[in-house]
Amino acid sequence: MFLVISILTVICDIKMRPVIQTVGGTALKNSLSNVLDRTVNEIVDELGVRYGDMVNVERNPDGTIAAITLNSSYINGYKADLSDGCSDRLAKFDKTEIPIPLSAIVGFAFLDNEMFDINVTATIYGFAVTDVVSKFESAGINQTRHTIYLDVQASAHAYMGFCLLNESVDETIILVETIIVGEVPQSYYVRSN
Repeated sequence: MFLVISILTVICDIKMRPVIQTVGGTALKNSLSNVLDRTVNEIVDELGVRYGDMVNVERNPDGTIAAITLNSSYINGYKADLSDGCSDRLAKFDKTEIPIPLSAIVGFAFLDNEMFDINVTATIYGFAVTDVVSKFESAGINQTRHTIYLDVQASAHAYMGFCLLNESVDETIILVETIIVGEVPQSYYVRSN
């Protein structure tokens, strides 16, 4: 009897492990992405963000922009608040139920119904790393687009039965964006080869 139960357990594990890894990995990644999006949006709304807070603009005596420097103390505090908020939210993201279709395990299409799904509980452990990135790019003749965005990388590990799932999500969220307009020359020359 013990031998039969052991053989059936091994067969079930061989059939279920790839399905759990595929379906569970996708569900874990979607859940992680949803938690990150909601968390970052709530924290950004709560903290507020203005271009003038994130940069220091130095001007020439005639009023033209001489330099734009990042306000690193403000940005570092902002980044720490976002990172803490994301990590706190992921710490509360303890367990979730992930439905595994029985049809994927057995191979019979007529079992492809929510009624036959097997709910597997996943215990999730996650963390997030944030980084604030500043980017300048051309936006036209003597115009520059300055974008400050947040790069959030989150990883989660889930235990589903005997399977360990590792998933990560990389989100990019624009915090502020502005166009810096310089002087437009009276004429310009475009050389073609």
